[in-house]
Amino acid sequence: MKTIVSLLLILFAHIGFATTYYIGPKGNDRTGNGSVGNPWQSLYIATSYVTKPGDIIHVIAGSYIEKARCILAVGVSIEGDGVSSVIQSTLAERFVAIIIATSPEGTIGNQHISNLKLDGNNRTTSWAIEMRGRSNFSIHDCTISNFDEIGVLMAGRSDNTEAPPNTYATGNTFYNNVLTNCAKYEGFGRGCLNIGGQKGMLIHHNTITQMGRINGTNGWPVKIADGGYLKGLKIYDNIITKQPYSGNYPGDGGWDFAIELFNESGLEIYNNTIQGSIDMNHQTKEEYAYSVYIHDNTIGPQTLNTKMESGIIFEFSTETAIVSNNKIRNVTVPITFNTRSRSVVKNISIINNQIINIGKSGSGHGNEGCAIQLASEGTNDYSLDGLFIYNNTIVANPQDNPHWGIKLNDGSSINNVKIVKNVLENFYTAAIVSNIAPLVNSLVIENNILYGNGNGNNPHFENGTPKNFTDHNNTKYKSRAGSDPGFNFKQQVLRPFYYGIKNTTMLEYIAVFAGIISVWFSRKENIYVYPTGLINTIIYIFLSFEQGLLGEASVNFYYTIMSIYGWILWSKRDRKKHRLVRVTSSTKKEWLTQLLFFAAFFFAIFFALTYLKKNFAPGAIPWADAFASATAFTGMWLMTKKKVESWYWWIATNIASIPLYFVKHFVFTSVYYGVLLVMAVFGLYEWKKRALQKQIATNGKP
Repeated sequence: MKTIVSLLLILFAHIGFATTYYIGPKGNDRTGNGSVGNPWQSLYIATSYVTKPGDIIHVIAGSYIEKARCILAVGVSIEGDGVSSVIQSTLAERFVAIIIATSPEGTIGNQHISNLKLDGNNRTTSWAIEMRGRSNFSIHDCTISNFDEIGVLMAGRSDNTEAPPNTYATGNTFYNNVLTNCAKYEGFGRGCLNIGGQKGMLIHHNTITQMGRINGTNGWPVKIADGGYLKGLKIYDNIITKQPYSGNYPGDGGWDFAIELFNESGLEIYNNTIQGSIDMNHQTKEEYAYSVYIHDNTIGPQTLNTKMESGIIFEFSTETAIVSNNKIRNVTVPITFNTRSRSVVKNISIINNQIINIGKSGSGHGNEGCAIQLASEGTNDYSLDGLFIYNNTIVANPQDNPHWGIKLNDGSSINNVKIVKNVLENFYTAAIVSNIAPLVNSLVIENNILYGNGNGNNPHFENGTPKNFTDHNNTKYKSRAGSDPGFNFKQQVLRPFYYGIKNTTMLEYIAVFAGIISVWFSRKENIYVYPTGLINTIIYIFLSFEQGLLGEASVNFYYTIMSIYGWILWSKRDRKKHRLVRVTSSTKKEWLTQLLFFAAFFFAIFFALTYLKKNFAPGAIPWADAFASATAFTGMWLMTKKKVESWYWWIATNIASIPLYFVKHFVFTSVYYGVLLVMAVFGLYEWKKRALQKQIATNGKP
C-alpha cells in the first residue's frame, strides 16, 4: 500500500510540475518568458529554454518563420492549434530539418508533436522533422507539406548508419497526419515518412500524397531510414498516393513505389487505400507468426496506366508472408517475387484476393506482365518451398491483357505449390506457366475455374512437366464473350524453344550434336555412326540416372547395347576385306519378323509406362511413348543389319516424337526430332539407291 501511495505521489508531483509554454506571432524572443500573456515569438527560442521532461510548447495560431534548427529536448512536446499554427523556415541546407529530436539509442521520449502545420515554403526547406534514438514519441494531427527531400524521419539509430540498432525504438506512433509533396527522387529516393529501427510502431489514419513534382522526380510516400529493420509494425487505415508511373521499365525515371521497406519481421499492412506499389525487401518472421501480412487493402490506380505498374513486390528472400482479402486493380504485375542470387522464398499464402483488370493500357493482347510471378534478376538460382494460391479472383483486362496469369520462372528448385479454387480469366497465352517445369516438384492445380485463357485453358510448361503434378477437377470455358485466344506461335513455340536452348547444359548439347552426326554417318553407311551414337546414348544414360528416371536410362541402355552390336557387325570383313553386311531390302518374311518385333516391344513398353510410370519421365503418354520407342527399337535393330526398312521405322519414330515432345513441353527436343526426320528421309533415299546398286551388281538387273 505504501508503495502505491508513493508512486501516485511521484506521478502527481510530476504532473503538477509540468508546465505549458507558449509562442505567439506577436510574442518577443528577448522580453518574453513563454507565458500565455508574454509568449516567445519563435520555436527556436522555446526549444532552447524548454528542456524539462513533461513540459509542453504550445504554438498559438499564426505563422512563424524559423531561422535556425529547433532542437527538441527529451520529454518536451510541441502542440499547436491545428492548421492555423504554421511553422516555416529560412533553412536552406540539405538534410537539415526544422525540428530535430536526436538522442542515443533507447532514450525514452514520452513526448509528442501534434496539431501543427509545417510548411516547406515551396520546397526551399529540406526536412520537416528528424527524430532519432527515441521511444514513446508520437507525431499526430499534423499537416506537413512541400518540403524538398523528406517530411518526417523516425529512426531507432542516432548515427545515420544502415544497420540494425542495438536497441530498437518502441512505442512510437504516427497518426492522423496529412503529408503532401515532401519526398524527392534523384537517383535514390526519399520519403514523405521515413522509418527505421522501430519495434511495434503504429502508423495509421494518415493521408500521404506524393505527386506534386515532374515525372521521375517524385520520391516515396513511405520509405525506410537506416536500412529499415522494422519489427512488429502496423500500417493501417491510411490513404497513400504515389503519382502514376511514367517510366518505360522499372527504374526508368524512378520507381512506382508508394511504400518501400527493408528487413521486416511481423509487419502488418491493412485497411489502406494505396496508389502505387508496396515494395518489401528481405522478409524474415523471426519471433513473429509471419514476416509480412498484407490484408484488406485496396491497391492500384483508378484506371489502367499506359506504363507498367506493380501491386505488391517481395524482393530478395521472403519467409512466411500472407497476402489476403485485398483488392488489387489496374496494374500490370499485381504480385511478384523478385529474387536475387540464392534467395529463399518459403511458406507463402495468397488467399481470398480480388485481383482485377490486369494489364497495361493501349498495349493490346499479350503485353508484358503477369498476375502472380516468381522470377529472378538473371541469376536463376532462387528456391521456393511452399506457395499456396487459394480462392482468388484473378482477371486480366480483356483488351490489354498480359500473356500469363501465374508464372513460376527461372529458379533452381520450386517445391510444394498449390493453386486451388481460383478464378483465372483472360490471360492471352496461358493461365499458368513455368519455364523450368522439370524443376517444379509437387504442383497441384485443382478446382479452379478458367475462362478464356490461351493454350486451351491448360497450363503451359516448358522443357518438360513438373514432378508429382496434379491437374484435377478444373472447369474450363471460353471467354465470357465466347471467344478463344487460340494458339500463339511466338509464346508457345519460339519462347519455349529459346528457354530450351538456354537451359540445355553443355553435356546435353554434346549428346544432341552427337545424335545428329550419328544419323548423318548412318545415311553415308559409315561405321562412325556407332561411336558417335554411343556418345549420345551413354550421356543420356548418365543424365537419366542423375534425374532418377530409370525407365529412360534403360531405353538408352538398349540403344547402347545395339550400338556395340551394330559396330561389331559393320566391322566384319571377308578374306578379301569386303564388308559382310551390306545395305539390302527386307523380304516379306523379314517384314513379318519386324512387325512382331515391334509389337512385342510396344506392348512391353506400354505395360511398363502404365504400371511402372513413376520410373519414367513425368507426363508420359503410354500409347504414344510406346509407339515412338517401339519403332525406334525396331529401327535400331534393323540398322545393325543394314536394312533399308530401318529408315521407315526411324521416320515413324520421328513423326511420332515431334508432336509427342511438343505436348509434353519439350519444344527444343521436338525441333531436334524435326531435324532427324528430314535426315531420315534423305537416309531412306540414299539407302534405297545403295540397295538398288547392290542388286544390279549382284543380279545384273534391278
